[in-house]
Amino acid sequence: MQYLSQDLILLALNPQTGKTRFSWYAALEYGLVGSLLLDLVLRGKLEIDNDNRVFGAIAGNTGDEFLDRHLNEVLASSRPRTARFWITRWRRRYRWFQPIVLQNLVDLGVLERQEQRILGLFPTQRYFLTDESMQREIVQQIRAAVLEGIGLNSRMAALISLMQASHLTDAAFRPEERPEARSRIRAIAEGELVGKAVSKAIFTIQATTLLGAINVR
Repeated sequence: MQYLSQDLILLALNPQTGKTRFSWYAALEYGLVGSLLLDLVLRGKLEIDNDNRVFGAIAGNTGDEFLDRHLNEVLASSRPRTARFWITRWRRRYRWFQPIVLQNLVDLGVLERQEQRILGLFPTQRYFLTDESMQREIVQQIRAAVLEGIGLNSRMAALISLMQASHLTDAAFRPEERPEARSRIRAIAEGELVGKAVSKAIFTIQATTLLGAINVR
């Protein structure tokens, strides 16, 4: 997948119901929006300083129209803003980012959208995988990275940390595996492999998710 948000939404999608799994106080929404910032950090276009402020790291666009739109917004700011500022701003702009990511995967042929009606009255959309092996592959890669340290690069570490922030750990690990998995995930999110800028962004996503939960309550 091109974007972290694509992997994250596939991890969240229940292939039987065509709906995303329950997300504690919109944690998945913050994870999806925060993944935009992480994608730009991973591509070396943004850095985050010790005060959690976001700066341009390398001149030039990514070549991806969607990411460049957000990159240029950060660079055009009148003053450096914090990572939390951008995640909160984008969250408010999109409000529900899930439909955007889901439609993107429909356009790519990864998902198929089905229109249904609840009680025959209320329209709803469900999204089904055209090839369930894609989701299984993501889960297998996450399991191998967490439990065995296989394929654990910076991007995978970012995805695993987003999974944790979005409360989706249960989607990849069996009940008896979860205590050990959560311990290893914490170590991955705080480890050197992730890099300082990515670690700061992950921490911001987790903190902003908690703040969003408090605001909802």
